[in-house]
Amino acid sequence: MSQLIIGDVTENSAKIWVRGIANNESTTTLTAQVTLKSDLLNITQNLSIYKHDYFIGVLELTDLNPADSGFIRMLYTVEITFKDIARVPIGFPARGSFNTSPRFKPDVSFLHGCNFIQTNENDGKRVFKNLTAIRKKEKSQLMIHGGNQIYVDAPAPKQAIQSESYTTKYLQAWKSREAAEFLGRIANYSAINDHELYFRYANDVEYDYKPATYYLREALPSYQLFQQARNPNSYGENKLYYNFTCGEHAFFVLDTRTERYQFVKSNQKRQMIGEQQMEALKSWLLEHKNNLKFIHSAVPFVTIKETDYSEYWSSEAFIDQKNELLQFIKENDIHHIIFLTGQANATLHSTLKLKKSNREIVIHELMTGPLNMYEIGISNYDDFIWRQRTITNQLDYEYHIQVANAELAPNVMSIHVDDKEVVFKSYSTKYDLEEDEIPQVILSGSIPITKE
Repeated sequence: MSQLIIGDVTENSAKIWVRGIANNESTTTLTAQVTLKSDLLNITQNLSIYKHDYFIGVLELTDLNPADSGFIRMLYTVEITFKDIARVPIGFPARGSFNTSPRFKPDVSFLHGCNFIQTNENDGKRVFKNLTAIRKKEKSQLMIHGGNQIYVDAPAPKQAIQSESYTTKYLQAWKSREAAEFLGRIANYSAINDHELYFRYANDVEYDYKPATYYLREALPSYQLFQQARNPNSYGENKLYYNFTCGEHAFFVLDTRTERYQFVKSNQKRQMIGEQQMEALKSWLLEHKNNLKFIHSAVPFVTIKETDYSEYWSSEAFIDQKNELLQFIKENDIHHIIFLTGQANATLHSTLKLKKSNREIVIHELMTGPLNMYEIGISNYDDFIWRQRTITNQLDYEYHIQVANAELAPNVMSIHVDDKEVVFKSYSTKYDLEEDEIPQVILSGSIPITKE
């Protein structure tokens, strides 16, 4: 497993996630010595990590310099040395590097991937080797891991799912050298989805004769430790949704799982997200009204599936909240919105044209396929509705899939933004590559950035 993961990176700070390995069973505490170097800085800080947390800890480094600080190279290198209670180094040092975010730069390049089913150790090696090749080619600054980084329910477990089931999956997920190389050299952000909890998770559904709250209780400590701990805490440590910026562009990562209710009960209405999260999203939309905005939703917001789409915002259970958000966007005349999503085992670009008087507000959605899957995979491609118009008392909008790839192929989406357009490319992660070989592009396109 990787001993170093770069987490949230801002203009002047960075979260460094570390995991040590003890050299004997009786060890309860280790020290992670973190050394950070750049052309202007050389600092060392110590972090105590504990057995009950699987020797995992996060150190937030501050007072760094933005990436666009004059002509000085702002590449920060990181070295982690693990020491036992006697301060004797153990194991091997972990190394990585990162750039802080720029303050004003209109260009940003990032990766978006989700649904990482590992059937064996070679899957992880292959996928992360592909990701490193793409990162180098596209000069990606960050990656959004859009949910389902583990599959606690696949293959079907032989024993009851407990807290250890989630931990075991995480310990297996990033243990290769290839994973360490990638995760230690790019800012990583995470979102939660159902397989990090249980298949098609909602709070008011029973699974295998257990209430959903059982799986939430068993899963959340591991998710917090392995993923959420390196995300921003925009709305407090107990909220799994957050926002961040990179240069001039804003990002909001939704939690579309842990606040979800599918059925109407006495004191609980159907919802994809809770009222606090909805208000946080609306406030963020107003704050960044004139900026290009990316909203990550683990399940599709724009795209519609014809059959069995209770997971999506367009389903009967959640359409009211979707329309509430669209009405807010319409009333406040908010433009420049791009949703990022996965979940559907497909790769596509869709649009929602929200009609307002004599003009339209166009909302885009970029969907990435799975990073890896079983040989026998399920594609949603044939179930998608390609065009549909919806008219209510207050809303009139037209949905359309602009471009899609029908091949059931593991891939990751690279997105590059400048002051004129958003260019997206979906790179295959299916094949083993030779050194310096670039994966195949299976879908590409662009979205113009129009001035309002």
